[in-house]
Amino acid sequence: MTGSHTELTGENLYRDPYPVYSRLRSEQPVAFFEGTKEYFITRFDDCRTVGGNDKVFGPSGSTDRPEARVMGMPNVLTMSGEDHQCLREGIDQNLTQERVRSFVEGLTRPVVQRYIDSIKKNGEANLTVELFEPISVRCIGDVIGLTETPNETLVEWFHAMALGLQNVSNDAAIWKRLDDALAEIDRQMGDLYQACLTKPNNSLLSHVMYGGMQKGEVRSWEEISPTMRVIILGGLQEPGHAAANACAGLLSSSDQAKIMAEQPQENAMRAFDEGLRWIAPIGVTPRVAREDFEIAGTVIPQGASVAIVMGSANRDATRFEDADKFDMFRKKKQHLSFGFRPHFCSGHFLSRAMGEIALAEVFRQLPELRLDPSREMKGKGWRFRGISDLPAKWNA
Repeated sequence: MTGSHTELTGENLYRDPYPVYSRLRSEQPVAFFEGTKEYFITRFDDCRTVGGNDKVFGPSGSTDRPEARVMGMPNVLTMSGEDHQCLREGIDQNLTQERVRSFVEGLTRPVVQRYIDSIKKNGEANLTVELFEPISVRCIGDVIGLTETPNETLVEWFHAMALGLQNVSNDAAIWKRLDDALAEIDRQMGDLYQACLTKPNNSLLSHVMYGGMQKGEVRSWEEISPTMRVIILGGLQEPGHAAANACAGLLSSSDQAKIMAEQPQENAMRAFDEGLRWIAPIGVTPRVAREDFEIAGTVIPQGASVAIVMGSANRDATRFEDADKFDMFRKKKQHLSFGFRPHFCSGHFLSRAMGEIALAEVFRQLPELRLDPSREMKGKGWRFRGISDLPAKWNA
């Protein structure tokens, strides 16, 4: 069976994890992956069981995990209890549905317009690289407070961090690229931190510094640095990849693309949400077992690392009919792409609202939008997965 594209290897996962997941769900729903030394949970119901059991499966604060190397510890994903709640208060303050509604149009629409205008006359583009990624990093960069940091830098940061998290083969060049990015993040964010100490503002960084604290108190840079890295990695890439994945799904089905072009506003949110299910931008969330726990006939030993594979759960045929197919009109059922409480993604309202605007405008303003048959559509990654090459044409 070696060499098969369904075998559980880092290379197969990075190229296309779905055949691997499909095989695991049917043959070995709880599988130990040597590459990251963790148990993969791949079926929908089992993922929900583990994700919903915070007492047994708490966040993983293990220092030998790739997250520790990339983000540092402790961060918002590794914390629990009161500390976690207090920090989340700061993060979530400006990301409630009501707050997002108040600023998302002014934040997103001008940026979307700028990037559509920059490619419109060309009649073709890689929509991920030339449109969805830049929109995402610019908007989220501005929300974080990185208004002066150029897009190219922000894109490099999340690519370097995402590669670091998936560096199963321990490639030295990938660690070097990561360390360079982290040094630059610390330098720029450290400067912004100092500025917010002098004068708090409405940036996400400022909210994380002061939110949930007693009056007159502020979190130290050391305390929030790992969490800011989590926000930079998840925030910069997730809305862009989610929109690109949804767009790829739409363009792969000429019927759905046509409906989307005729009624973009009515269908954008539906399409965006199905894109999140079809290809989860963040495919895995780590946990650690606090005691022995039996699931799907396998005992996970106390202290073991566990990966809840949302990317696999979202393709489980027992939950979603014809699960490998993109269908924005499928019966609405909750997917797992935003994770589980209490660690449910803080940015889910913002991501959805941005994605809805971007998708609707792209289909409204680029007539006869379609895949470019002369170039290949490509996706990559498994912890983070996106359609990296989305070659499209339209009538300019």
